[in-house]
Amino acid sequence: MTTKKTLKKCLQKLSEKEFKRFTDELLDRGGEPCVYKNQKKVLSVAAEVLREANLGGFADEIDVPKPTPAPTPVVVRVEPAPEPVVPEKHFVDKHRAELIEEVTFMERLFKALLNEGVISPERDRSIKALPTRRKKLSALLSEDLQDQSKKDRFLSVLREQHRDLVSRLERS
Repeated sequence: MTTKKTLKKCLQKLSEKEFKRFTDELLDRGGEPCVYKNQKKVLSVAAEVLREANLGGFADEIDVPKPTPAPTPVVVRVEPAPEPVVPEKHFVDKHRAELIEEVTFMERLFKALLNEGVISPERDRSIKALPTRRKKLSALLSEDLQDQSKKDRFLSVLREQHRDLVSRLERS
């Protein structure tokens, strides 16, 4: 229903005495007379005047939507994204160069790695065929210690056979 029809319907329900109270209240309002272009404002003023004239029941018939309170602002606290967790390099990867330079007693080392299942008998023979200790360790570290579990088993053997070297490298 339009604003005009809603107001007309409500005012037609008023008795002569009630209509007089409404118009008197409307005329007694302070300020300049206004023409409201906003239809919600017209109904709102009419409802207000009806209530002031003690005709609140009629004001309810106009069914002016009550002003909705402004939504409560939601405060969102934005935390900076945590730094990505970069996995720490494995001891073997971190100290590769030092291990190649300083690990000795190759026969004992390779026997233990063979027993631990880190290298196969064929691989043991091919690495042992290399001419120098450094080339043997370099081949082992580059080709045979690609997964975490083999690196862990190699480190375990190193801790048994080269305790001082591992301790020193862990502190560095």
